[in-house]
Amino acid sequence: MPQPLNQPETPLPAGAWRPDALVAALRHAGLRPMQARDAAKVWMNAYYREGLDRDAALARVPPVQAAQLAPLLADDRPLLKVEEVVALDHTRRLLWQTADGLVIESVIIPADNGQRVTLCVSSQVGCGRRCAFCETGRLGLVRNLGVDEIVGQFRLANAIWNDVRDALPAISNVVFMGMGEPLDNLDNVVDAIAVLTHDWVYGLSARKISVSTVGVAKNFGAFFARSSANLALSLNAPDDARRSQLMPVNQRVPMADLKSALLASLPRGRSVLVEYILFAGLNDAPADAELLRAWLEGVPARLNLIPANPGPDARLQSPTQEAVWAFQKQLLDAGVRVMVRYPHGRDVGGACGQLAGAHRQKRGQREEANG
Repeated sequence: MPQPLNQPETPLPAGAWRPDALVAALRHAGLRPMQARDAAKVWMNAYYREGLDRDAALARVPPVQAAQLAPLLADDRPLLKVEEVVALDHTRRLLWQTADGLVIESVIIPADNGQRVTLCVSSQVGCGRRCAFCETGRLGLVRNLGVDEIVGQFRLANAIWNDVRDALPAISNVVFMGMGEPLDNLDNVVDAIAVLTHDWVYGLSARKISVSTVGVAKNFGAFFARSSANLALSLNAPDDARRSQLMPVNQRVPMADLKSALLASLPRGRSVLVEYILFAGLNDAPADAELLRAWLEGVPARLNLIPANPGPDARLQSPTQEAVWAFQKQLLDAGVRVMVRYPHGRDVGGACGQLAGAHRQKRGQREEANG
């Protein structure tokens, strides 16, 4: 079960409060337990579910409680939507500007069968992990996103989607697979999940939230102890030489150590999602499938095969459809739980590994035009 953190310093940005922490702060300010709970619930319902701003939501709270609540709520740090692009498959890539003028992206992804909608969110501005296939890694790490900026992506994207979705379902799933390495921003990611899953906010199921990591093994135990969300491990190679080529993190934590750390920290009864991007001629041979099967042996895992999307290295290309199917069949025949995850939003730069690419390209073109 998620564990509450120490009481934060106040005030916090309006969207940064965990419900349990806000109730505790209100009690510390002098409200009785029921008063504190009711004030936090009313304010959070108005702020998140109705989409009111800080002050309008505060006006919904009875005056006595509001007088104690107001000093705890710093001004909003709103995200400004600067671009919304709809792909041929109806995926929507959203470009946000933060209050300090930085840029992040989110992606609304309707499932092909129309039965669910997923929001891909960012956890950092840029990323310091520099994976060879990822556009975001070329930016380097600028800073972590706060809880309010992470949850704010859902808050705004949810409103956008509800205006256009017609008969399609509401957003029910969240994947931390956007810009950044979530386990490098562990505290804020865990708190954001606690907000998103709380009944006073959006009441999402933790089982429908996945946090993708390149393999920050030192934080596996803390993640599992503090969150019931799913962990998705980005593996992408069948041996150390090729994984180090694609993902510099492997030089610090080789694959054997990564597997040991995962097995040591994974709670009983829980499994992990392993992601494997297929690159033509690099990691898609029958021998590679066998090496991957061997690494997965003993790991409670589901495997996602992801045909590579166009990225910063033109040498990293997607295999043919026939090669993808053959790779999958070999693993299925060996008893591996495996599926192919096909790209969404590739034509608008919204697929796996592409975030921030379109914005950087446009910025470069503007800089060239200005001399």
